[in-house]
Amino acid sequence: MQIVDVRDQQCPAPLIATRRLLKVTAKGVSFEVITNSRNALSNISKFLEDNKTMFNVRDENSAWILTITKGGAEEPILNAEN
Repeated sequence: MQIVDVRDQQCPAPLIATRRLLKVTAKGVSFEVITNSRNALSNISKFLEDNKTMFNVRDENSAWILTITKGGAEEPILNAEN
């Protein structure tokens, strides 16, 4: 599983990194994003919810780990310029 560690990064960098990886990830494949920023967690979660992308969050060692799974055809196509 691919892991993106965006701890200590300020928004929008964590969201951009998540969007980039989601765009190139194959359908049905999962990856993890690690952040220690509540703001980044909120922004990434909102983006994933808005795009109907499956994810779950767990709190581990003063960080949040989002496990994101790219969905199928029902998921909107992301217009990620970055």
